[in-house]
Amino acid sequence: MDKRDNHFLLETRELERRYTLPRESLFRTPGQVHALRGVSLQVTAGRSLGIVGESGSGKSTLARLVMALERPTAGQVLLQGRDLHALSPDELRAARRDFQMVFQDPYGSLDPRRRIWRTVAEPAAALEGADRAEQRERAAAMLTAVGLHADALDQYPHEFSGGQRQRIAIARALITRPKLIVADEAVSALDVSVQAQVLNLMADLRDAHGVTFLFISHDLAVVAHLCQDVAVMQGGRVVEHGPVRQVLREPRHPYTRQLLDAVPVSALLAAV
Repeated sequence: MDKRDNHFLLETRELERRYTLPRESLFRTPGQVHALRGVSLQVTAGRSLGIVGESGSGKSTLARLVMALERPTAGQVLLQGRDLHALSPDELRAARRDFQMVFQDPYGSLDPRRRIWRTVAEPAAALEGADRAEQRERAAAMLTAVGLHADALDQYPHEFSGGQRQRIAIARALITRPKLIVADEAVSALDVSVQAQVLNLMADLRDAHGVTFLFISHDLAVVAHLCQDVAVMQGGRVVEHGPVRQVLREPRHPYTRQLLDAVPVSALLAAV
């Protein structure tokens, strides 16, 4: 193993992802879309990274590759020095304890037919074989950690507000005590006031439990609120990468300046 791997919790090396388009004719070679083009990033444990860019910039594709939900066309995703896409199915299953995901739609990511305790406990049951009593106990602890009462255990998703449902999704992501949480547009579906509550919750969990976030958003102000570092993506490439304060105050790339022009200066200054 390369010694430098141990320095980062997460590292991507020259990630490429190409998708083949539907064939338009039997006599034509199908076209391809390059969703990612040589993306190399490093995330130090305890130091969260925000990924920003417009729709189609490659942010969500990057999230799927980091979560090993898709395979890269080329390149590597290293978690604690191990290439996730080189692991056997059993090794990958065991490794998933250390990285979890929070999706954009808090309602769509929760099974409406399942009681909350089963939803929250699902990763622990699937990855660690916890019995029913332990599942309920751990689910109750996680709900408390995200500011919900243990009475919620036997309720269903439709009984909660959008912000509460996202808290439930975060509780589910936390139950295996992961080192990394990938949050893909995790607050974009929420009202502004609820966004602030969920972001503050994530920041508290980061500080209290040492969770590292890979936080994907189109909103620089949101990223600045939670993350110490930021990477700006455009057209499948990282065009700027550095500490949040530095990138926001001294942007080098024209696209970064374009994103900054779309955000009220007061919001950014308040975030950093």
